[in-house]
Amino acid sequence: MQEAATGGGTSSRISEERFLAELNRRLPEGVDWKQGAITYLREIVADGDESTTRYHLVKPFVAGPDFGPFWNEAFWFLDLVQRLDLPHCARVLDVGVGPGWTVHWLAKLGHHVVGLDISTELLDIAEQRMQSDPFPPFPDRPFAYDLREHDIEDKPLGLDEPCDVAIFEACLHHFFNPVAALRNVAEDLQPDGLIGVTEAAAPPVGSEWDVSNQELMERYHTIERPYTRAQLLDILELAGFEWVAFYEPLNGLFLQDTDTFQQLVGEVSVATSTNIFIASRTRDGLARVTARPERVRELQTGVRFVEGFYHEESNPNGTYRWARPNAVVSRASGRGFRLRVSAHGLGLRERQRIFAVSGGQVVTQIELTGRHPDGELFVPPGDDRHVLLQSDRVFSPAWEGGSDTRVLSFLVETSAEPPPSSAGGGG
Repeated sequence: MQEAATGGGTSSRISEERFLAELNRRLPEGVDWKQGAITYLREIVADGDESTTRYHLVKPFVAGPDFGPFWNEAFWFLDLVQRLDLPHCARVLDVGVGPGWTVHWLAKLGHHVVGLDISTELLDIAEQRMQSDPFPPFPDRPFAYDLREHDIEDKPLGLDEPCDVAIFEACLHHFFNPVAALRNVAEDLQPDGLIGVTEAAAPPVGSEWDVSNQELMERYHTIERPYTRAQLLDILELAGFEWVAFYEPLNGLFLQDTDTFQQLVGEVSVATSTNIFIASRTRDGLARVTARPERVRELQTGVRFVEGFYHEESNPNGTYRWARPNAVVSRASGRGFRLRVSAHGLGLRERQRIFAVSGGQVVTQIELTGRHPDGELFVPPGDDRHVLLQSDRVFSPAWEGGSDTRVLSFLVETSAEPPPSSAGGGG
């Protein structure tokens, strides 16, 4: 039985109007963003030369010397398609197709693709790309694709047959109202259909990339406003996509040694530069592609144990994890939280301190003793998504005659809670 989210975001903890006002507060004023999206290609071609048009015709391929953009675009997209585990000849809604390279690749795999964009000029390039390829996947029939000029923020497409999946390849950040875009897309999906999104994460305000985005918006009147993880969670909640799984891309060939493995673990668990995810309105929908569907609401209010923790264990009082001396928790929303922590094996006069480090600074700490080995560690709100927990004491059960060889430091209950209201909100 499917467990569905309430539609339309009407039961959301946040106001859509308030959220959108905050989301778009740094956009230059007095701009017709939809018109800017329509004329974007024409404007950048006017500023460049014929090579600009040709780039869109061959995208994502580049001739170097920097191949980085190609690896990122191609791998991120293909990794997402692989993870979506599309059935044979799936119906795919490709949103914001631009010059159409994603439509082309999906159609080459034999899928039926409905591609939409607000710009007819970009759709013309997409059609030219499709017509220039004489080799569809099946010898007895042409590519199965349908390119449509459409404003998905305004209304759904109204397809006669719903799609299995909708893909947003590096385009969600272009929408003035991404909530409306996702909500309208949902109307053309199966009830347990999936959306797959690849996005870079929002850069720090005032950084070089942030300043560059502001300049692009001023010049071309197209929205370049990547999202924070917290903003994405709010967008999903408001649009009625209650279940989500976030991913980190990891591609290449790696040396077979322990040092490489540890480096890869760190890259995946504490990465902050991407927002790649699959979401669904139902748990069953997302469970088809991942064994760990997560509720958007829980990611907004709790924490995740991402590095330096051992497997979850249970006792009559609940669930807990043992932590190493250095362990990392992730708070997607940037809100404050509290953890129940416990020392182990302290003598009556012995003490143990556990520090919480965020943004390179100690933001809070707790001292545990043999007489009071349990306590609550309150972590205030902050911009840094990851919080490092450090302890000044290390032990191993094996030292006490046991067979457990793990290096341990403290115990933490896995049910993190928001702090009292006096600790503030944030995010």
